[in-house]
Amino acid sequence: MSLNFSKRVNTSHELRQNLTLSHLTIEHVAIDLNTSVQKINQILELDHVSPEDPWILKEYLSNKLQSQGIIGYPYSKLVGDFRDYLFLDGAFQEKYAWSSTQFSGPF
Repeated sequence: MSLNFSKRVNTSHELRQNLTLSHLTIEHVAIDLNTSVQKINQILELDHVSPEDPWILKEYLSNKLQSQGIIGYPYSKLVGDFRDYLFLDGAFQEKYAWSSTQFSGPF
């Protein structure tokens, strides 16, 4: 995913809004995703992350919000199903195991 500056700012804002709506801390997210707080902060800022990282966080937050019955803040660029993006589907299948209720696997 290649985004210009304003699209990066918007996507970062959207991820942060959904994190806030989820009532989860960055520390909690990092533990659930088996990664560091620093990595979650990098993803939230879209700072030196792989193309699938924002999608993984988006999917995680969307699942958490849905389980709480909360409607998430809309995304402008992280839209649709990640499986529709061939480069994402392969990366998800190689690195991560998803279930319908929670994420499990190394970040």
